[in-house]
Amino acid sequence: MKEMPRARIVSIATAVVVLLVASFYASSSANPQDANPADDLEASAFVCPMHPDYTVEAAGNCPRCGMALVRAAPFDVRDYDLELTTVPRVVAPGRRATLRLKVFHPGTGDAITRFEPVHERQYHLFVISQDMSYFQHIHPELRADGTWTIDVTLPKAGAYKVLSDFLPSGGSWQFLARPLITAGFDGDLAGAGASLVPDRSPIKVDDDITARVSYDPPTFVAGLYGHLTFDLTDTRTGQPITDLQTYLGAFGHTLIMSEDLVDYVHSHPLDIVPGTNDDDGTPQFVIPPGADLEKLRGGPQVIFDGLMPKPGRYRAWTQFRRNDKVHTFTSTFEVVER
Repeated sequence: MKEMPRARIVSIATAVVVLLVASFYASSSANPQDANPADDLEASAFVCPMHPDYTVEAAGNCPRCGMALVRAAPFDVRDYDLELTTVPRVVAPGRRATLRLKVFHPGTGDAITRFEPVHERQYHLFVISQDMSYFQHIHPELRADGTWTIDVTLPKAGAYKVLSDFLPSGGSWQFLARPLITAGFDGDLAGAGASLVPDRSPIKVDDDITARVSYDPPTFVAGLYGHLTFDLTDTRTGQPITDLQTYLGAFGHTLIMSEDLVDYVHSHPLDIVPGTNDDDGTPQFVIPPGADLEKLRGGPQVIFDGLMPKPGRYRAWTQFRRNDKVHTFTSTFEVVER
């Protein structure tokens, strides 16, 4: 598999390195007896909200996108507490219901009321049915008390997974899942899961966009990074698309989910043009720092990367924006044992 720059690097190895670095700083305190173990979990670095792998010790701007860095706690691996309630308490399929989400600090228990914008939104919410036939990527609104709310209408009775993606101010990135079961579901939760079948055709069509999906390597391997490539053409003319609009600060978004709804990857397109970041070269960015995102146009090729942690079948929902419309493509593929 060809080496390419990664828009977002999250792996078991990275987590181990982060923990070792955190341990080093904790052990090298001038007065170890006076050190507070909780100090290592407080905001301790500056990170880019768009590129979480870019972390430095001082305030400034991200060299990739020009965004102001925010103070965060990248060494804190704890999950925040997330409370999900609904109005009405039991959600009926086909009827509007309100989701209410509230986030609490894992150490103090305080309600979190400040969040950092990440890809133009402070809170990204994904709703997926257990059979993986239904998908929504939506953005709730924040109330003064720190509660996020949004209305949804779920299409059928069943079990759903609600995934929250956000960055608390001064905290660490969170990707938290909560279950939701509607009224009228009388099935067996264990037996109502998805039974995915890998795609037989690489061609996907949604309105005026036709996508040819390819994989590098051709079959993904558990524990290794792979690249998911979309070559986009106009459905009517067959010509390569060059007028792709940015959507939430990038030329696409993809959520990859394992068949058992346990493992997931939220990925954005590679932000460095392949071949321009060699040892003797200067990186060329897909989206130049400081660019006017509404005027910028892209295509015809968009590349995502991801690391699937275990073998099995996965489904990816990939979204693009063209002519002010968001298009969603579904891809299903196999991941084999390493």
